[in-house]
Amino acid sequence: MEQSLYAKKTQTGWEWHFKRNCSISPKQLICIFASLAFVSVLIGIVFYCLGAYLVLPFSFVEILVLGIAFYYNALHAVDYERLKIENNKVIIERKKGRQESKIQLSRAFTRIKALTHQEDIITLNQGVQEATFGYHIHRNYRGQVMRELRERL
Repeated sequence: MEQSLYAKKTQTGWEWHFKRNCSISPKQLICIFASLAFVSVLIGIVFYCLGAYLVLPFSFVEILVLGIAFYYNALHAVDYERLKIENNKVIIERKKGRQESKIQLSRAFTRIKALTHQEDIITLNQGVQEATFGYHIHRNYRGQVMRELRERL
């Protein structure tokens, strides 16, 4: 029980931390956006000089839409889930976009609901209070994580 594939042993218990797989840094994302915007405006200016006046406004619309998409990606790049089992508490922390939530359950009364399908999210119950965990875990590994959680509860 002392070893775990997904959890980290802390001084007071165990911690599972899962986050999105983001392979590009914010600096790289800005450089890519700036280069795409530059090329788009350059093409728009060339066509504007050749007499196609409507290409330039559409270049700006394209940059605006690209900016929205890049902003959405950057907003969710640092999403995570953390589940801690400490002494007599189960703490679930989640960050999704700008929303951060923290749920605290009593370790003695917390039960894990069995997964009916591989795609299901891990559900922890304490009476009528229910918390989910595992949005950033690949569905093939959720069963293993659930078994580890059950062993340590």
